[in-house]
Amino acid sequence: MGVLFLFQDPVGDDQGLAYLYPRAALFQEAGEGYADLLALAGEEREGHLVLKVRLARYPNPLGGSLGFSLATVVLWLDIEEGGEEELLPGLHTPSRGGWEVAYVLTGFGAEKRTPEGSREPVRAWREGEWVLLDTGLPPGPYAYYGGVGLFDPFAPWYLRPVGLEGGAWTLGGPAGSPPLVDLLAENPMDQVRAYQEGVLWPLRKPSPSLRRESLLAFTLGGVALLLAFLLRKR
Repeated sequence: MGVLFLFQDPVGDDQGLAYLYPRAALFQEAGEGYADLLALAGEEREGHLVLKVRLARYPNPLGGSLGFSLATVVLWLDIEEGGEEELLPGLHTPSRGGWEVAYVLTGFGAEKRTPEGSREPVRAWREGEWVLLDTGLPPGPYAYYGGVGLFDPFAPWYLRPVGLEGGAWTLGGPAGSPPLVDLLAENPMDQVRAYQEGVLWPLRKPSPSLRRESLLAFTLGGVALLLAFLLRKR
């Protein structure tokens, strides 16, 4: 088992463009932080790339088998030249970017998807405060896009939609906004810019020459995540 990368996302930035959360009691009673992405990490296990997701909190009113049930995490990987530039309606990759494979992670399991529309289940499990999935891919110099929305079992990406005025079961936000309340971006301004411009820039793992620094960052990042988790629970 080897650590490949750790991307950290600011705590408390799960509001999109000042989105209003659904008004149904299910969401209001859950409190805050259940759609707040804190980190995405990658490890090599048995020759496969395993992705690890950390959310701030894991309320589970719907009884998800992975210990949470109100959030949906979507991760898109750019693994070769070309690819699909639309991530979701209202959100794209940069020009000449693109993705070839995506993973949708909910409290009830994970799926692998392609731009052509194919989908298949992949293994997902919990290890403490992390949720993991086996991509089935060998580790490589990939680029990563990601975001978190609210779980909707009937929506195409299991993401609760955005409406101009919101509602009991929909997010309230500007017309055409992507149904994600948090985007994978280590710099807060990068997230704001992505929402404003509709373009999400990818994150990439460090080059081999930076691996030692990455391991140190992983350790320090773990401490930071623990502190953020404890502060969020207060």
